[in-house]
Amino acid sequence: MKVERAVPERDAAPIAGLIGICRDERRTVLDAFTVEDERQYLDSMGPREVVYVAYVDGEFAGFAGVAPRYGYSERLRHCGEGGTWVMPGMRGKGVGSALWREGILPFCTEAGFRHVGAFVMAHNHGAIAFYESLGFHVCGYHRRLVDWDGELLDAVEIEKWLD
Repeated sequence: MKVERAVPERDAAPIAGLIGICRDERRTVLDAFTVEDERQYLDSMGPREVVYVAYVDGEFAGFAGVAPRYGYSERLRHCGEGGTWVMPGMRGKGVGSALWREGILPFCTEAGFRHVGAFVMAHNHGAIAFYESLGFHVCGYHRRLVDWDGELLDAVEIEKWLD
């Protein structure tokens, strides 16, 4: 498995495609992105934002990212927001763990994040178990938080302290 920072020209299309798959499965709250939208996002990331990708035998397997969680307060500068997306056929094979172990967590240290959080769809038990395996814990339950085409779905908030 190869884990490295995303390259816009190479990775925008598979990342946008995977977001679409996860949206179809109701596994992500991210909006759908065009390839060009994703390329522009990857090109525009600041010094405290990163996306890592994983390839298994040359095949795109997934990605993870982290960025500042609260841009409105210096007192919350130590907080990041992360997420992980893995191709359906690659789930449960260590892709997400490698993305965090080899990419996201070292970057968090470099970027000065001491806390990382995320929202996960409450029905996505596999994702919750994955994050718990990384040392995250559920710190909140949000009833009817996510508006999915008029249907209000529950989400959980997870967090991990890095120090």
